[in-house]
Amino acid sequence: MPIHVSTEIFEDLVRDAIMSLPGKFLMKMENVSIIVGGSATPAQMAENDLQPTDILYGLYEGVPLTERGSYVPPLPDVITIFQNPIEHMSHTQEELELQVTNTVKHEVAHYFGFSDSQLDEMGLG
Repeated sequence: MPIHVSTEIFEDLVRDAIMSLPGKFLMKMENVSIIVGGSATPAQMAENDLQPTDILYGLYEGVPLTERGSYVPPLPDVITIFQNPIEHMSHTQEELELQVTNTVKHEVAHYFGFSDSQLDEMGLG
């Protein structure tokens, strides 16, 4: 049976996952907001060539650091961690924490310019 936690507890898990990232990455994270959402919208799914039956745990929307050069976008990039699908696939607190941590790492890696295939090679796919 899937595990369910309050939004506040889920946000704490996301915050803990962010703070567990190596300091050298945290120091370079600028102009990016990390938020919690329920589930991806139909528009977010379509923009990422996903079907309604696909599962999206997190989403990075913005210009990766490797593509910015000296230009910094005026609005922050956004990483959204989706609570509903993560809870749905998690059956224990440990599974929930692990999936949150893996999703945060995956989306932060996109912020730093890593592709999905590179993340697969690193075990973060």
